[in-house]
Amino acid sequence: MTMRAISFPVVAGRAGIKTALAAAALALLTACADAPSASRGPALAIVGATVVHPERDGAAAVARNQTVVIVGNRIAAVGPADAVNVPAGAAIVHGEGKWVIPGLVDGHVHFFQSGNLYTRPDAADFNKVVPYAQEVARNKARLAATFRVWLASGVTSVVDIGGPMWNFDMRDDSRRIITAPRVAVAGPLVSTIDDPPLDLGDPPIVKTTTAEQVRALVARELERKPDFIKMWFIYRAGDDVAAGEAIAKVAADAAHAAGVRFAVHATELVAAKAALRAGADYLVHSVTDAPVDDEFIALARRNHALYCPTLFVFENYDYTFSGTWRATEAEKRLADPQILAMMGDLDKIPKEMIPPRVANYLANPREAKPPPLAMSNVRKVWDAGIPVVMGTDAGNIGVLHGPSVFREMDIMAQAGLTPLEVLRAATVNGAKAMGLERDAGAIAPGRLADLVVLDADPLASTGNLSRIYRVIKDGVLYDPEALIASIR
Repeated sequence: MTMRAISFPVVAGRAGIKTALAAAALALLTACADAPSASRGPALAIVGATVVHPERDGAAAVARNQTVVIVGNRIAAVGPADAVNVPAGAAIVHGEGKWVIPGLVDGHVHFFQSGNLYTRPDAADFNKVVPYAQEVARNKARLAATFRVWLASGVTSVVDIGGPMWNFDMRDDSRRIITAPRVAVAGPLVSTIDDPPLDLGDPPIVKTTTAEQVRALVARELERKPDFIKMWFIYRAGDDVAAGEAIAKVAADAAHAAGVRFAVHATELVAAKAALRAGADYLVHSVTDAPVDDEFIALARRNHALYCPTLFVFENYDYTFSGTWRATEAEKRLADPQILAMMGDLDKIPKEMIPPRVANYLANPREAKPPPLAMSNVRKVWDAGIPVVMGTDAGNIGVLHGPSVFREMDIMAQAGLTPLEVLRAATVNGAKAMGLERDAGAIAPGRLADLVVLDADPLASTGNLSRIYRVIKDGVLYDPEALIASIR
């Protein structure tokens, strides 16, 4: 399959024309998303590859010289190359010297944020440089391109775990556009505090202090059939944990009554345990302030909860505000070129327009690394049998949509997980976060044809997960370089 880049002339110095052309380009990109160039053939076969089964342990996880046959959007057969029949007329991907893994899942992203400097005015107010309303409008207009960025990094499913009500429209778009990952979604966050800088009339975070307010917000979201209801459980020393837990319980009960799972942002142990007592199904960050204890483990097991550490995001604000953020090789190849170009803006912004917090970082750069307890808790949670999900919190400043997954998976390995365990977190357990554990996350007949073909062994090093040759989503074959070229 080939994909054509769409290009428009840009007139230097004419901001209005640039904006109009960019909007037109993205509109055309969206309109062409279902074009014949992205059509699904009658059959597709990957022949002679090494298939990695992340749900298995040890040597059983690796099957060499395999053929995978795809018919429509499902896997029809998997087995030894000399025993699997390839349908006549099937398109062939020569798999010799290649590895095949299930499509990756990012269990924590935010499409209303872009990853650039301007996307979180509550953390650093750059409104004088780029108004926040303009930034959000840009993100909405560029969704079709952002979808392609995810596919280019081998990510065939994502969980957008909270944003404005237009998140639901974004999910609808992802289902209509072929060149998009599968998207599970939450709407505005139930919260113990408000966040005015992010409120443009459709706030991603809503302060709810009474049971009635919580039920009203959840009811409004349930009309749009969310995959999760989420709470932003912010705890500060001296806060009334019981009051937060009571709010969480109301939200959890309302979600569960509708058959919807309840996700919680809770980075302190006391808040995380309160969230679990209230009924949390999904903790979307690692606990950062204390080792998880026996009570935490027991509560998580009781709830069959998932645990998404998001290790990279903790250090990335330090990297970016200190002016030390540098793109990895994977990001240079696979990130949105528009966002990548913006990551050097700190060098161009006049000093008087740099927010005080960022100016302090620039004057006093600090070592950027994940909180040690966030790291050690990952291994402890994994060893307790609680499913750990790979997630980046993409969209936050410096955490770029798409290739940030490779940073996250490398850090998970540094936290003590083996490459096979990291891959399991990013596939098998990611499918659980998506609610697709019976359809995705493994390479087997009947499963969705969401696959990644790699040029290097992902079990030798997590770094090899970025060595992407081809991506298959819903049975459609993509060249990652062509996907990125199509949005330049």
